[in-house]
Amino acid sequence: MTPRPIRPGRLRAGAMLLALVWTLAACGSVAPSATSAPSAPSTPAASAPVASDGATPFPLPSIDLGGEIAPEAVTRHLEALARIASDNGGIRTSGTPGYEASVEYVAGELRAIGWVVETPEFRLPTFRELPGATLQVVGGPTFTAGDDLHAMIYSADGEVTAEVATVGFEDSAGGRGDQGCDADDWDEFPAGSIALTPPGPCLRRDTVEHAQEAGAVGLVVANPAWEAGEALRPTLLFPDGIGIPVISAIGEVGEALEDVADDGTEVRISVDTEIGTATVRNVVAQHGGDGPVVMLGAHLDSVLDGPGLNDNGSGVAAVLEIAHLLADAGHPGTIRVALWAGEEFGLHGSRAYATGGNLGDVAAYLNLDMLGSVNGVPMVYRNSGSPQGSQAISDFLIAWLRQAGVPAEPEDLGTGSDHYFFAEAGIPIGGIFSGATEEVSEEQAAATGGSQGDPMDPCYHRSCDTVGNVDAERVAVYAQAAAAAAALLAGGELPGAQ
Repeated sequence: MTPRPIRPGRLRAGAMLLALVWTLAACGSVAPSATSAPSAPSTPAASAPVASDGATPFPLPSIDLGGEIAPEAVTRHLEALARIASDNGGIRTSGTPGYEASVEYVAGELRAIGWVVETPEFRLPTFRELPGATLQVVGGPTFTAGDDLHAMIYSADGEVTAEVATVGFEDSAGGRGDQGCDADDWDEFPAGSIALTPPGPCLRRDTVEHAQEAGAVGLVVANPAWEAGEALRPTLLFPDGIGIPVISAIGEVGEALEDVADDGTEVRISVDTEIGTATVRNVVAQHGGDGPVVMLGAHLDSVLDGPGLNDNGSGVAAVLEIAHLLADAGHPGTIRVALWAGEEFGLHGSRAYATGGNLGDVAAYLNLDMLGSVNGVPMVYRNSGSPQGSQAISDFLIAWLRQAGVPAEPEDLGTGSDHYFFAEAGIPIGGIFSGATEEVSEEQAAATGGSQGDPMDPCYHRSCDTVGNVDAERVAVYAQAAAAAAALLAGGELPGAQ
């Protein structure tokens, strides 16, 4: 999943008030949670209307899918993707051999169960951070890539030496702005300086563009919640227009730069990145031939730093098993599934498909991204401003899950995954998500049996996102809910969704 801006209400007090939701726990071998979502029947019994949060009561239609998705089937796909990553340097990133092997695997699985499969190509801007990136306070500490910082995806390379000026650090000498997300935050910024900001509630690209317009020669976004080894690499979405080195750093780096901001001390940034292009493939498959086309999608690629088994092998496994279940069930209408390239670089695969003239016959789109977080909370997409019909999909998924004993709640995923361009095109959307680095609240822990205060996925965007970091039982239950929604949508039987 592409990191997304976070509402201020999710941030902790004090220093955490400035942190993104990307806070991580220490990486390690994580066993599936003992508090997995319960197994659910393929057809929840009909009952009185069920109301989702903020929605009108929803009558829960019943549908017989003829079977259930098994956790063991989910695990089989996860293990196959894990082997692919292991054989290809530990990653399945778009533009790498690991991604191409993933394409061949899922395309083969879909063909084997009778789906018509295509692998349409598009050009993807690629990115590599080459070894040796450093940030040095002249006369003070030096910080290095990996443990302390990363160049953001699509950062420019280069070496710059300049004084530091802060934007959004209220205790610093400058005291400028409010997190750097708005142009007027930069009104007092001294051109020619390296900018230091906290992670604000906006896209990192927005902050970079404001920094460049203000004359910054480099940008460091320091997250107070991150400790050594926890630096992530957000994406700037595409390389065009990025002309300065942009670094994502841990809290210790931010503290060191804040200490010398505006006092004349210089800081040297050295970043070596490689930006190119590659031809990559989405996987799109279809089954059936009459009635509205209902799409289910999940991104196939991993991040640059790990095998991506929860993010998003879990969604891939769910899509493959939904395809198997619906093919056997003889569903009405037409089901189309897609496994997307380039999500972790900025939703490039779904963007290419959605803007390429492919949506004329699509009636709805369901997105499955990060379904197996071991300390997860079942969240159903409820995006503000979504196209008409989206709330009915959300209401159904929440009602289905709650009736199956899963305490689902609505969540606005914003621009965080591949549903975004479908919603932009006016297509009703829905989806399920089980959490990234959001910390489990007291209320959520009580409802789910999770561990309060711990991240929902402790290995988000890390090398430890392995098979052991996925709760396959959660994935199976959430996939069953999505399969029921897709079948009802394809049959025109989901009230309010058409």
